[in-house]
Amino acid sequence: MTTSSGVLWGALAIGLVTGMRSTLAPAMVSHALADRNDLDAIGEPARTLAAPRTRHLLAPLAAGELLGDKLPFAPDRTIAPSMAVRAVSGGLCAAALAGARRQPMMLPALLGATAACVSSVVMIRLRKRYRTGAISNAALGLAEDGLAFALGNAGLRRALQVEPDG
Repeated sequence: MTTSSGVLWGALAIGLVTGMRSTLAPAMVSHALADRNDLDAIGEPARTLAAPRTRHLLAPLAAGELLGDKLPFAPDRTIAPSMAVRAVSGGLCAAALAGARRQPMMLPALLGATAACVSSVVMIRLRKRYRTGAISNAALGLAEDGLAFALGNAGLRRALQVEPDG
């Protein structure tokens, strides 16, 4: 069995999101998987991310991260512990997408983890380069949030083969 291109594109997108916001991607994947009616047939880690308890935990964590990222004392996302969390999160989310589609998980997990690390470095460098104060930092953070949501939604639609509304 080969991994479908939709799953790989979704893994890439969700990995990029994880690099920008480490808890947003798991929250988005959790929400997307919760809407499926075949949860009993899917494997781990998709089943764990789709569980109601997980969803209810991830949503406030993601909201807190979205707010905290704009604060001047937010920790650097490229320090080793943060990069490790992002890599694991990106890999698990990508593996969950593959598992939900009954596809091999290793390649999507590696792609998601790698994309998370690359995205972390690229996005923080862009933010540092163009921010001049607290307001510009918040504005750049909001733009990054918008990009993360757009990428995440597009990746989830592609990976899970969901038609866009409209």
